[in-house]
Amino acid sequence: MMLRLRMTVDDLARTTLALPGRCEEMPASLQALEQVGHPYRGLWRSRNGRIPDRARCLWELVPARGDVPLFLAPELVDDIDEAVDIVQSTPPARIRAEIQAGQSPRRLTPWVDDLCRGRPAALRRLGTAMRAYHDRVMASLSDVHRRALQAELGRRTHQLAREGIAATLNGLHPSIRWSQGVLEVAGPAHAEIDLSGRGLRVMPSVWPRPGLALGWDTPTLSYPVPHAVWLAESGTVHDGAQAALGVTRAKVLHALAAAHSTTSLAQAVGISPASASAHTSALRRAGLISSYRQGKAVVQVLTSAGLAVIEATAGGTATHRPVGDRP
Repeated sequence: MMLRLRMTVDDLARTTLALPGRCEEMPASLQALEQVGHPYRGLWRSRNGRIPDRARCLWELVPARGDVPLFLAPELVDDIDEAVDIVQSTPPARIRAEIQAGQSPRRLTPWVDDLCRGRPAALRRLGTAMRAYHDRVMASLSDVHRRALQAELGRRTHQLAREGIAATLNGLHPSIRWSQGVLEVAGPAHAEIDLSGRGLRVMPSVWPRPGLALGWDTPTLSYPVPHAVWLAESGTVHDGAQAALGVTRAKVLHALAAAHSTTSLAQAVGISPASASAHTSALRRAGLISSYRQGKAVVQVLTSAGLAVIEATAGGTATHRPVGDRP
């Protein structure tokens, strides 16, 4: 199955890189917690995470795999109260259509059926669940979540400036391919879509697979933050990386998941600028990082090979599969 987006020169000219809104990531994070091996789930479990009882009903709306209901992800919204107001104002017909589109045919639970009918008690329960999940789960992981998103956005911004839009789009994910004016996204749906000059917003996400939000004001392509970026931003340097590179050089490699000048890198790792320069020179020669000039500073950032080393030394890419019990 394949979504094919036809993009004109005007669409490419209007293509931007952006961070998602915090509440926009809520249904994506619900799916991430269902994926064994996803770093977001691992971080939550490492903190003795327990899902609040009031939030558990959200999984009746979000499938373990497949499309999430977009009405649960208000576009570029950070404030939970604003998000709840927007979600509770969703027309019942849209709620029903999006829930049924994302799930295999089965009987709706009584609460979800009431929600699809727009009944006030069901909408209030949804708002309570959203707030409980936001405050108990998302807020506790927000620092690492935001760092991972910002680090990935910085890498792609650097790639766009250095290599251009075609290389950037083709490097986002194995399921995304750009060729001859068409952006192909492998997934559960099949369609041909002409963007007609509307442009495209490209956003890194906690979502475990690429997805398209064509109903938002700006058509948006979300793609997964690479596992290696999550691993690096979680602050854990695995023994495999230390054994392969040495303790300090492994820390330097992980720190460069986000772009750094030599001075800021030295501060982040707790070493001298001279030591930081020596380590980055060695990593650059190995093809694990690249450099570019920003004003008077030389900025370092991971390459795809550097990301691969972080992931490989952490034990490889885990297989994603839904689990029967909640984290």
